[in-house]
Amino acid sequence: MDFESDVSLKEWCKDKPLSILQLDPADRAVLRIADERDAIQKKTFTKWVNKHLKKTNRHVTDLFTDLQDGVNLICLLEVLTGEHLHREKGKMRFHALQNVELVLNFLRYKKIKLVNIRPEDIVDGNPKLTLGLIWTIILHFQISDIVVG
Repeated sequence: MDFESDVSLKEWCKDKPLSILQLDPADRAVLRIADERDAIQKKTFTKWVNKHLKKTNRHVTDLFTDLQDGVNLICLLEVLTGEHLHREKGKMRFHALQNVELVLNFLRYKKIKLVNIRPEDIVDGNPKLTLGLIWTIILHFQISDIVVG
């Protein structure tokens, strides 16, 4: 291992629990690569979402927190489909759950397959499932743009 990768490995390890630090170096390397992949996906998906949200004068800074109330997801789907979706305007968890439920039901209505994504997952900011939801939306709308366009 060279000095540069050793330094970045030490940097990556500094905020990890002891259980991860006790793993075999190869296992730690796999986890680190997975973390890097997730960070790249988050950055890429955030840019894609913002490209479309720009039409509504909205902006996402952190994909996991800025989608939690469902409002940005609703705006994204409105831009992508040209359809208007009713949203809950309150700030309580109940309103966020209703908004995300609306998004998931709308996607199912559009015959977009969602696997194991619940409103609570998005409202709670679950990174894997939030990335999965956005990836599903990207696949459906980008591929349909390519096929139709």
